[in-house]
Amino acid sequence: MSEAFSLFEYYQLTKQPNVMICYRGPVSDVILREISKDIRTKFSHDIHASRKIFAIYMELAQNILYYSSEKINLSHRQDSIGTILLTQSPEHYIFSCGNLIENQYVQDMLEDCRLINSLDREALRQHKREQRKAPRKARSKGAGIGLIQVALTSRLPLQMEHRQIDDNHSLLSITVRVHKDAEDDLSE
Repeated sequence: MSEAFSLFEYYQLTKQPNVMICYRGPVSDVILREISKDIRTKFSHDIHASRKIFAIYMELAQNILYYSSEKINLSHRQDSIGTILLTQSPEHYIFSCGNLIENQYVQDMLEDCRLINSLDREALRQHKREQRKAPRKARSKGAGIGLIQVALTSRLPLQMEHRQIDDNHSLLSITVRVHKDAEDDLSE
């Protein structure tokens, strides 16, 4: 028999001073809007950080919305399940998201992430242009234009981690750091 889940320990973890936003559950248009409002409120003092964090949030949250293998039926619709976490360190804002994906897509995602991380800024821009021109794959689960844009926005390498959950699924998490003193450059 496994140990009981401690809600108190979870509460303590999420109340750490570096945790700005912590959410796990259905990701729907309504939830996306509410978290968007929270981001804009928390960063109203820093327009540069607000724009970068918001752009990264939208790309990564949409990945959960479109690609999470974990679903729940609520109010006559099916919502994807995922985790969204925004923390901070003295130098960075750290945005993480995670969701279940089918094991068959894990290696492609990891390879795409390695490729994105290996490219300099100009090569990333070129790769993004090539991806826009490429024919859209049926049900593509790879790291596409959205993750390329995240890398361009953050200007730092993406961190991707996966853990196999069962024979069919893995938890995939993507973490992106943004320098707190970074200028606002959301250009392609």
